[in-house]
Amino acid sequence: MDCTSGKSSILLLLLRLLDPVSCDCYNITIDNIPLHKLNRQNLRERIIAVPQDAVFLPEGSSVTANLDPLNSSSEAECRAVLEIVGLWKFIEERGGLSESFSAETLSQGQKQLFILARAVLRRKIRARDYDADFGASTNDQGRGGILLLDEVSSNVDQHTDLVMHTVIKEEFKGYTIVMVSHRLEMLIDFDTVVVMEEGSIVESGNPRILLNTNSSRFRELWRAGNNG
Repeated sequence: MDCTSGKSSILLLLLRLLDPVSCDCYNITIDNIPLHKLNRQNLRERIIAVPQDAVFLPEGSSVTANLDPLNSSSEAECRAVLEIVGLWKFIEERGGLSESFSAETLSQGQKQLFILARAVLRRKIRARDYDADFGASTNDQGRGGILLLDEVSSNVDQHTDLVMHTVIKEEFKGYTIVMVSHRLEMLIDFDTVVVMEEGSIVESGNPRILLNTNSSRFRELWRAGNNG
């Protein structure tokens, strides 16, 4: 990885929008397969990414089109994911799913909740299609995937942050979740946290253990963020 790379560059690598330099190409693996040997299209079908900056279709497109640009879902499925993130009442009061939609009517927090609803909808479509092809199973391994989150709560208030955190935990069980975040409280329940500075990993480990380790860089950042 280039020494100027940062946390978000890891997400670009996982999406294969960037490729590792040749000397590092075997250091990044998914299920023990080097990343550069994975088919880009197949990889991206298993990955759901939620960006820091919400992206919407041009003004005038419908709510449904913004939720599901590929038109792969039903009206009931679209409504269900908006209910999950707490936006359905807002959308319903403005005409419902088929109404023309302008992102400018949404607050910053609502925009982030909307793109999270989009991610949840994609997860549900993938699970539905998997069950149709292979049958419902108690083994969820084939229905899982990777969720990438890039500073999704950096510009939202505490209430929206909590809603997003709850939705992510409930709706993406069985997924491997990779989150870039400066809000360290969002990371406390993760299995592993990686602290990076100037493109280099300076520490990694279980966040709760690191939080109780005096020499930990993660502990220093946590205390600084919470004013000591």
